[in-house]
Amino acid sequence: MANYVQYLQPELIVNYCKLVVVSVDEPMLSREIRDGLGATFPFLCDHEKKVITELDIVDTTDPYHSPVAIPYTFVLDRNREIYKIYNGWWYVGRPTVEELRMDFRALLSRRPDWWYDKTPPPYARQA
Repeated sequence: MANYVQYLQPELIVNYCKLVVVSVDEPMLSREIRDGLGATFPFLCDHEKKVITELDIVDTTDPYHSPVAIPYTFVLDRNREIYKIYNGWWYVGRPTVEELRMDFRALLSRRPDWWYDKTPPPYARQA
C-alpha cells in the first residue's frame, strides 16, 4: 500500500483517476492506517464482512481466521465497468504500481479528448 501512496497517488490527482481501498478492518484501524500512510484516497470499511460474503470472495482455508477476504483489485473505467481484475495473495495476484499505471493509461487513451493533434490517433478512429 505504501508504494501506491508514494508513487501512484501524486499521478492520480492530475490524471483524473481515483483509488479506493475497501478493508475488513474496524473503521478506527482503517483511519489510522490511512493517516499513517498519508493516503488522500478513501478507505471504506466492511468490518462486519457482509460485502465479502455477498461477493463470494471469502477464503475459508484457514478455519481459525475465517472469514478472510481474498485480496482483489478491480480497475474500473469511467462508466464503472470492470476493465481488469487482479486477485490473489501472492506477488502475481497483486498489481504493481507500474501495472496500475499502464491500466490507467490504457483507459485514459480511450477518451476522445486525450489526443492533442488535429486528427484522431489511428487506433481511435471509428470504422
